[in-house]
Amino acid sequence: MTRVLFARIGWMHWYRGPQPDDPKPIGGGKYNKQSVGHEAFNFLPFNGRMFGYFQPKLTKDHPSSIALERIDPKATGDTLNDVLLVFVATDPKHGGQRIIGWYDSATVYRHYQVSKDKRRKSFDYFIETEADDAVRVPEQRRNFVVPGGQGAFGQANICYLLEANGKPKATASWINDALAYVKSYDLENPAAEPASEGDAEISDSIEITIDHAAGFQSNPRIRKAIEKYAMDRAEKHLRKLGYTPKDTHKNKPYDYLCEQQDADLYVEVKGTQDSGTSISLTPREVEHARKQENSALFIVHSVAVKGRRKPTVSSGTEVFLNPWDISAGTLKPRGYIFTLKT
Repeated sequence: MTRVLFARIGWMHWYRGPQPDDPKPIGGGKYNKQSVGHEAFNFLPFNGRMFGYFQPKLTKDHPSSIALERIDPKATGDTLNDVLLVFVATDPKHGGQRIIGWYDSATVYRHYQVSKDKRRKSFDYFIETEADDAVRVPEQRRNFVVPGGQGAFGQANICYLLEANGKPKATASWINDALAYVKSYDLENPAAEPASEGDAEISDSIEITIDHAAGFQSNPRIRKAIEKYAMDRAEKHLRKLGYTPKDTHKNKPYDYLCEQQDADLYVEVKGTQDSGTSISLTPREVEHARKQENSALFIVHSVAVKGRRKPTVSSGTEVFLNPWDISAGTLKPRGYIFTLKT
């Protein structure tokens, strides 16, 4: 049996302590309105470990505690090891509860643990794990929405896979989708590589630069409309060729996986208003294309766009490179990472 626990916390960009552009968690409970929530340090490593906090349900007579038996019915004592703890937070800009990261192979405590570490303001914690077992999803990538309400992730800040009687939740099919997303995630992890936080944003900026250079206006709505348009056309094209494409863009550095008996095909999809001679790629996309010989690139270029608030997309020319030899083109760096010597 897989030991799993979902916990709701406030929304932050870094979770590495208060920052000028990320001062404290947004949402996550009444405490966060006036003070800095303890989850502010959930992804700041200390001596090779991460210490996490969330606020379980409060009771009038007893302090908050975690029902370890609802994680594993065989649990005894006040400590449970080898737990997958998935953090969920509500996006203050776009709405929806979204998976923002997780601890794998975590230790969960029934009661909060007192911390005297002043680096994290001596905040208490309920969970800890090795820093290498922590994943934080970049804000730009937080697109897995966890449903709310009855049978899903309700008002409590904690969601068990088991009911109080030890039986699995009957109306929580979303959990399997969430676990599949977590286990197959292969995109940027700023918890391990802080510099990768901006890779997706840099890619968007490059797309904007390309559009402006070609004389086109660009905004997030237009880019999303073009992205969906290109994805839909790519899926249609692949199905005509006899493939059964699986959408993987939420958790993989490629957009479609076409499984085959001899060799799987990995398809990257790009849509653009210009001639399509230049496209933006994240470091993960480049790394995957270099390593995987069975990569393909599907481009829809010269896309026509009408409107800005509710853009409509049409026309465009398809280019399908299969196989896609990334070394046949030219990669131009658009930024640099400076690392201090230690």
